[in-house]
Amino acid sequence: MPVLDFKEIPKAHESNGLQDTFELFARDFLEFMGYHVITDPDRGADGGVDLVVEERRTGVGGETVIRWLVSCKHKAFSGNSVTFSDDNNIRDRVDANSCHGFIGFYSTLASSGLSNSLKGLRNLIEYQIFDKEKIENQLLHTSRGIELAERYFPKSLLSWKVENPEPARLFINDSTLKCEICKKELLVKNNYEGIVVFYSKERTDFIEEKEHYEYIHWVCKGSCDNELKYKISQYNNDAVESGWEDISDVIMPTIFIRWIFATLNEQRNGKTHSDEAFENFKEFLIQIFPYVSRHLTSKEQERIKMLSMIPSYLGGLGYED
Repeated sequence: MPVLDFKEIPKAHESNGLQDTFELFARDFLEFMGYHVITDPDRGADGGVDLVVEERRTGVGGETVIRWLVSCKHKAFSGNSVTFSDDNNIRDRVDANSCHGFIGFYSTLASSGLSNSLKGLRNLIEYQIFDKEKIENQLLHTSRGIELAERYFPKSLLSWKVENPEPARLFINDSTLKCEICKKELLVKNNYEGIVVFYSKERTDFIEEKEHYEYIHWVCKGSCDNELKYKISQYNNDAVESGWEDISDVIMPTIFIRWIFATLNEQRNGKTHSDEAFENFKEFLIQIFPYVSRHLTSKEQERIKMLSMIPSYLGGLGYED
């Protein structure tokens, strides 16, 4: 599904002071791609050229400079493709402006007729088409591209960032949380496979004895979790697993704050931690917090609705309606 709505860029043929925005976007995009702008957009008769840019290619034979004629067509509001009649006489325009190649910069896509016309010129001139799909793909793959997209597509980028959250930059070093068994990184975007596991001291008197956390660890699900259980049983027979949480759940902002409240409620009721467990708990919170400090995605909102229907889950979080 497309991310960028090109209708956020004003129409090119309405005299409202913003009619040049698509050409300015084309200039900034091509600069971002590494082209050097020779001729900037301007108003008035353009002679079939909106921009002229240069590309420098370095090879074994030295440096070659390719001069490109850029034609911008903003048809997002109609949704129509760019046809041969919209962009004709390409070879003549390229030659008239002392260029070597043609770049079509379109907010929709080229029609089959225009594409076939360009293919017929491929032995005479170079050509490239940047349609809406190619433009979007280039912009959303780098931080610089996202910054540029945010200038021209602020609404689209706001929605996209909510659904594709990045960890907040709170510390000098990136957050890391490696499985304590296999050392695999557990804070992998969109693939949080790990769990945080709690081990308590086994109680014989549930009335008089307060719960005491002996260990808090984070591991991959499955074999790593099983190996952790075995290792703990070997050096502490009194420690029993008392609970666990999916890291993918804990990093949801709403779940995180409920989880913190639940921990505070437990401490107020007398639950204690060993020094090791307490230090690990703090380390876990520090490392996951940059992933928490954000908006909820729509998928996470649905997950929270589902979790909210489980009374035992809410009770474990110390949350009440």
